[in-house]
Amino acid sequence: MELLLLKSSVCLLALLLFYKIALEPLSIHKFKRVYLLVAVEIAAIIPFITFVKYIEPSVDASTFIFDNSSTIPIDTNFKIVEDTNYLPIILWSIYALGVGLFFTRFCINLFKIVSKIKKHTKVKSSHFVNVLMEQIEIPHTFFNFIFLNKTKFENNQIPPEVLLHEQTHAKQKHSLDIIIIELLQVVFWFNPLLYWLKKEVKLNHEFLADQDVINQGVDTKTYQTILLQFSSNQQELALANAINYSSIKKRFTLMNTQTSTKTKWLRSVLLLPLLALLLYSFSSTKEVEKEVIPKMVFPEKNQKNNSIKTDSLKANYSTTPILEINQNPFELKLNGKATNFKDLKEDLEKIIGNNKTDLEINSNGNAIDIELIKNLSEVLKPIVKNIVLIDGIKITDNQKFIKTDKNSGFITQNPTLKINGIACDGCTLNLSKKGIAELILSTTNQEDITNFKLKIPGIKTLFNEGNMPNNETRQYVLKTKKGDIIQLFDIKTKSNKFKPVIIKVVDKNDENYSESPKVKKGDASSIPPPPPPPPVNPNATPEQKEKQERVIKKYYKENKIIKGKVYKNPPPPPPAPLDSDIKTGFININDEAYFFVTTKNKTKYYNKSGIEVDKKGNKLSTIPTDGSKVIPGQKITKVYKDGKVFIKFKKTWKDDDLTLPPPPPPMKTTDHIISMAKKDASFYYNGEAITSDKALDLVKNNSELNISSHTNNGVSTVHLSEKPIKTVNGKVVNE
Repeated sequence: MELLLLKSSVCLLALLLFYKIALEPLSIHKFKRVYLLVAVEIAAIIPFITFVKYIEPSVDASTFIFDNSSTIPIDTNFKIVEDTNYLPIILWSIYALGVGLFFTRFCINLFKIVSKIKKHTKVKSSHFVNVLMEQIEIPHTFFNFIFLNKTKFENNQIPPEVLLHEQTHAKQKHSLDIIIIELLQVVFWFNPLLYWLKKEVKLNHEFLADQDVINQGVDTKTYQTILLQFSSNQQELALANAINYSSIKKRFTLMNTQTSTKTKWLRSVLLLPLLALLLYSFSSTKEVEKEVIPKMVFPEKNQKNNSIKTDSLKANYSTTPILEINQNPFELKLNGKATNFKDLKEDLEKIIGNNKTDLEINSNGNAIDIELIKNLSEVLKPIVKNIVLIDGIKITDNQKFIKTDKNSGFITQNPTLKINGIACDGCTLNLSKKGIAELILSTTNQEDITNFKLKIPGIKTLFNEGNMPNNETRQYVLKTKKGDIIQLFDIKTKSNKFKPVIIKVVDKNDENYSESPKVKKGDASSIPPPPPPPPVNPNATPEQKEKQERVIKKYYKENKIIKGKVYKNPPPPPPAPLDSDIKTGFININDEAYFFVTTKNKTKYYNKSGIEVDKKGNKLSTIPTDGSKVIPGQKITKVYKDGKVFIKFKKTWKDDDLTLPPPPPPMKTTDHIISMAKKDASFYYNGEAITSDKALDLVKNNSELNISSHTNNGVSTVHLSEKPIKTVNGKVVNE
């Protein structure tokens, strides 16, 4: 809005300057009247003019990432609490006050004129009405009402030239121009150009009236003398035309000016390049891609409907439907019309009828997840033969296709946020209180979450470092009720910021519960390890303490913490067999690494796919080797090299029943004090400040002490007390 007003004002300024320099000195007063009124309209219209430029479509084989996580639509007006920006409120209030004042002023001036007409004597003369007033010095006109001094009118002391001048104002409806500009001033009272425009319009009205009087045969010098007698320096009337002394000099000059036809045409034609320049400078241009439709590509006869191959095709265009996909926000357009996953099949059937067709995909250069291609294939399987990218590359169910950098060959995939392993791009989830308290944030490109904020209705915004809720946040989450709405926002990594996520608190057995992806045995999980367990509870029984210590020991055996991040320890490589005749290791054949097993002086070699090869690397089979037959007496499915999976073997046996590991072990009380001291925490004992060393001594000497730790915005405090500690919003209230 501000930009449009600025453009319009600059256009009006240019048109007024052109009028002042090129048109005002000319005697083409009727043209100038039209010009001044039309100039306002032109200045208002030009910024809204948009030229459409049609361009060739960008043909790209790129694909996109699709969020296929389950989302639950929830009707909620929940918003992030932000500081109110009062500047727009103040500015709009000032504008409304100005509009009110100027509209009141307009109504008062109009009321005064109407009151004059009603209160004073009126004498009708031809098409005009003379309003006779006792205390008027200068004649003036409002539409067809001419206001005159009653005494001078009755004594015939008003020259006929003056009456003719005022009648011209009435006859040419000059008051209508003034009313239009006055109303514009009410709305745009802050624009000084309208005051200048009003002044020029009124002056041109005087030029028109003077020209009409002289055209009636009145002597110019006699008329000028009369004007001097009836002119006045009094303040101009807002809605009426009156003889004013300040404009006499210009009027006398133009009375004696005769403009040649050549000059009139020349200066009028100069207006055309000015309009062209304004149109070019202050209009806008919108680029629109030409609508093109790719030619149908038919699969080979021996190709099955659900199989997918990758062929190179020429980019020809005819009648194939185009599905355009935008990611942020996610939306689908079929042949330019908006659609969605639910209605896509029905909308496509309306286009192709009973025929089976290919479907052209245009992702506008964004990266694609193959899962979306699979979903599209499943939904449109009965009516679509092939899904073809815009440059003619076919995609199949078993072929992952992601946009790559042509120069480097690396994948250029935009990261997506994951919550408990669920891909979530501004989605809505249904989770239990426990699921929210223990949620883990991660990304598809393995970039670490640095921090995020969590908002619970009625509770302050909670800041969390890392990818998991801190202890304070967990306590608040566990106090929420079923149906509460929790929002995660300002979710950041070092290079990205993700969309806010809404979470509704539900029961674990809710039918719409957002389940984390299931991981099959032997497959790697995308869900990060759980957070470290809490320290051992000093008030626990000896049996409970022993159990908690076992949990802690097992947790740190399976996981490691590096710079505050939890990483799962990779499984150890296959153990060396007890039989000294069996040897395992890695060997290079033709510059490629292979795994070998030597048993009783007989060596077997395996490639990265688990297929047995000979000494030269030639395959001896087409299927992976059974993992129970690689090393005698062992069953292996994977071989690790440098901490990464190097080989996968075929699994043909069933695993024994495995019990779930116990919960993470808690941290010892003394370790907790040391950990908080490293964070520069402040320590208090029964409400009095103490040092970290003193706190450590107290804990060692008294295992029954109550401990409360709190971290807010990076500032940590630890309270020790012999009495129960009560906290509200993270603050101790009973000390």
